[in-house]
Amino acid sequence: MAVASSTKTASGVVKGSPGMLAGVVLAAGSDTATVIIYDNASAGSGTVLVKLTAVANTSASVIFSAPVVASKGIYAALTGTAESVSVLFV
Repeated sequence: MAVASSTKTASGVVKGSPGMLAGVVLAAGSDTATVIIYDNASAGSGTVLVKLTAVANTSASVIFSAPVVASKGIYAALTGTAESVSVLFV
């Protein structure tokens, strides 16, 4: 099982097909950042797989011991200023 990653600086599709979420790393910029990872191939709605918040100039992360199933796809909804999120998936 090969793990891939995608880094986003704005909301968007991470994986447009079914897969498994292995981890998320959120880096906040100049204000508080939030990322919500949805089980969705094209939009920020549906089942929430994980939500992380990081205050200004810090980071927050989660690595799952067993990947979380995303039956439709993986979408990252990101808020904040100058933030980024790295999503690990299979």
